[in-house]
Amino acid sequence: MNSLIWQLRSWQLRERLVRLAWGGARWFAVVAVVLGFACLADWLYDRQSDVPFALRILLSGFQVGIAAGLAYLFLIRPWSKTPGIDDLAFQAEKAIPEFDHRLVTALQLNRRGARTQGMSTALIAEVTREAGEMASRHRLTKLIDYTPAVWALAVALPIVLAWGGFILAKPTLAIVLLKRQMLLNAEIPRSVQLENVTPEIWPSGSEVEIRYRVTGEWTETMTGRSFVKPDQQPEDEYPLAYESTAADGSATFLCKLPPSSTGFVFRARLGDGRTRSKTDRVDFEPPPQVQKVTATQLLPSYLGTRKDGSSYERLDESGGRGEIVNALPLSGIRVEAKFNKAVKEALLVPIERGEGNREVEGKKRKPIDVAEDGQSAEWVFPTNSKTVGYRIELTDHRGFKIPAPFRRGIRMLPDEPPTVEFKKETTLRNPDPNSYYGKGDLSLYQWDYPVAFVPGIPGESDTGPIQVLYAASSELGIGRVNIAYRVIPRGADAENLHPRDDPTGRVFTRLPLTKTTANLSKVGKWVPELGLFEKSWAGFSDSDPRRFTTQVEFFALPSPDAETMPGELTAGGRYFFQTGGLRKRSADGINPKLEIGDTIEMYMEVFDKYSVFLEGKKLAGPPRPAGYTREAKRKTVISEDDYRLFSYQQLESQKKLQDKLRAIANDQRSVFQPKK
Repeated sequence: MNSLIWQLRSWQLRERLVRLAWGGARWFAVVAVVLGFACLADWLYDRQSDVPFALRILLSGFQVGIAAGLAYLFLIRPWSKTPGIDDLAFQAEKAIPEFDHRLVTALQLNRRGARTQGMSTALIAEVTREAGEMASRHRLTKLIDYTPAVWALAVALPIVLAWGGFILAKPTLAIVLLKRQMLLNAEIPRSVQLENVTPEIWPSGSEVEIRYRVTGEWTETMTGRSFVKPDQQPEDEYPLAYESTAADGSATFLCKLPPSSTGFVFRARLGDGRTRSKTDRVDFEPPPQVQKVTATQLLPSYLGTRKDGSSYERLDESGGRGEIVNALPLSGIRVEAKFNKAVKEALLVPIERGEGNREVEGKKRKPIDVAEDGQSAEWVFPTNSKTVGYRIELTDHRGFKIPAPFRRGIRMLPDEPPTVEFKKETTLRNPDPNSYYGKGDLSLYQWDYPVAFVPGIPGESDTGPIQVLYAASSELGIGRVNIAYRVIPRGADAENLHPRDDPTGRVFTRLPLTKTTANLSKVGKWVPELGLFEKSWAGFSDSDPRRFTTQVEFFALPSPDAETMPGELTAGGRYFFQTGGLRKRSADGINPKLEIGDTIEMYMEVFDKYSVFLEGKKLAGPPRPAGYTREAKRKTVISEDDYRLFSYQQLESQKKLQDKLRAIANDQRSVFQPKK
């Protein structure tokens, strides 16, 4: 029985090998043919242009897919479909009638788990013995059909011979093509090699001569083609002909092009050689150009300077383009320019607006600094009210000038006066936010008090003060602050006049406010809503009346960063304007005191630092306009009884406001408290 099984398994193994040979030959033939076509396509494509790496990946992936699919179809599937030993035994019984079903019967009855219940053991043993004796008299492997193996040899042999002949004939090319199919970086060899020796830079408008150093199997009679593609233009062809032979055996081939000033890329073909798709390029020597320019405003000295004495600088978005927007009077401009090439001379020409809106060029300025490589320069020049821009002229070492002078604009700051506004009057509000009266809604402390008339107090003011609380700002800084005021008698028709129209003081009187210098680290932060410092009431008790007379007439806020920006661009103050000594102007010169019903009208008058600077220099020309509050502050003198009634009404109004705010706060608090 063991001999029978051994013959059947040997038959099965050889059957599998025959199937594997036939399938493997077909698999090899198809894969080798596909590989050959892929190498041929790669070689043909490379003759014209570099094969895109994505296309190479696609082609290699296609081959891998074909190989995997055919491996299953020609190798794995036939191997798995090989007949089992029972099927082979059945085929042997059909081929050798002597067995007469004994092979299959013996195999099935002697298999582990066979159903032999009710069958005679002796009979099974006899059938097994007879099957074994018959099998020993016959070689079952003779029944194998070796025809597929012969066909496998017939299919594979031509492919092997073809590839073997190619490898023997072109071993280098064959290895390179196979490496390229494995996506390795390998260059396909050519019989003719071209090396570009053309200079990269040519003078604009000149005739260009393209030259190649040629090695390999070249001849003097060869004529190639040079493909020239000017920037943003179609590609042209020009002949590439032999010029000379070098001592090392290489040749020089020449292609002449017509004069041009447009840069171009080029490639060439000669025989089976060509330059790579990473084409060479010719550029013409351009005239000097400004590549990048930055304009920085140097703020005028009347705004102050840094600790080292240098001017403050301002660089905004327009400065990155070389333009200046809102340049301050008497400021300077620093221009930093970078060029596309080294220059021999760089000049800056300021431009001003002359008569009839005509532009006038100023004196040409040389740079204050030029880089060692000659590719950047720096200028500094002052501005005035007529400055509108500048331009840059360049000359390189070849004598080429910038074709169109580089120009940028400068827009001066509109001549506007400072802005100033009155703040609402406050009374008990403590400037210290940590104190009891320094918390809560500011509106609880804002009372617009009238002027009370208190007669019969000899030696004292018979009218109370007016609280003046203001804030001002200007890009030119805050230099000086006045209170311009006048008294309008009761029942009189006030002249419709503004302080700006009364510079001589015919109607309005100017009261200069004294500038305060303070160390914020000692007096605390400035509180613009109150016109005081946080510690202005330090040391006063809650009942000390001096709190209500503490004032800061004029304080200009320092810079938050003294190294990067100037200070005193904003200002404010709190001043108690005493009305007890005021007199009404009259034509007879008597100028009586204030009476009930008289109205005091006042404006804040603010001058910027530029105005103060011009006044100090005593420069000729009209004075600069001051900034004024949009509306006047008017206070009408009322009686003591009316004042008391007004105070009572104010207190009641404030109490109602406090009750309303307290109710709102309680409602808000109850929203977030859990219900019990």
